[in-house]
Amino acid sequence: MTLSIVAREDNSGSFGVCGYTDIAGYGSLVPHVSLNGAVATQAYVNVDNGIHLLQLLDQNLSVKKGGEIIIAKDKNKKMRQMIAIGKKNSKFCWTGSDTLDVKSSIIGRNYIVAGNCMDSFKVIEKTAKYFENNSSMEFSLRLINSILAGHNAGGHIKTISYQLPKSKKIIKKKTEEIFGNSWSSALMIASTNPQIWHNLRIDADKNPIISLKKLYHDTKKSAFKLNKFYKGAIKVKPFYWRQIIK
Repeated sequence: MTLSIVAREDNSGSFGVCGYTDIAGYGSLVPHVSLNGAVATQAYVNVDNGIHLLQLLDQNLSVKKGGEIIIAKDKNKKMRQMIAIGKKNSKFCWTGSDTLDVKSSIIGRNYIVAGNCMDSFKVIEKTAKYFENNSSMEFSLRLINSILAGHNAGGHIKTISYQLPKSKKIIKKKTEEIFGNSWSSALMIASTNPQIWHNLRIDADKNPIISLKKLYHDTKKSAFKLNKFYKGAIKVKPFYWRQIIK
């Protein structure tokens, strides 16, 4: 199960991604951001799709056009879920037919929420509603709390049914029997006023989105103390995304 939100903050123009999943490594797999957009690539993840879309945005393609190009070339597109938002409120949303149920998405004015292997559609409904109803909240916390609202509405599916390839027998197991308890979450934001708490992640944790919220508050408190001690001399210049040269 993976639940993500990609969004743009109206006032600052910042782009952000936040979400969580029931395996370790959400932060290294799913979110991709730049000053031109935000992407979440999930379900059967293809990290290259997220990297490629940011490259296309740098070439002044719209998110919609770039997303269409990438999915059209993906031989495993039926297994992918990818959402993205860019400048001029351009959006792309794809959920392949072979991703695990419950799978769905909601497209809002300045955000997209998508999930797969969810307990119910209510999970993304609550995520979207929280984001819509809290526009005055600090962007980082607004993203985290939106995902937390989805988690509190049921989060991941509790059991998974799948078919054995040879016998075709249907097996039903608890989710943790298959994926374990090494959950993960992350927050990634691209901003013209970057902060230390704009790039946070939790790995191998039983309650990653709750832990991410605590990490946000602890990091922000630490950053303020550090800034006071060094009299504002520290300048945060985070990298937004990575390009792998083959």
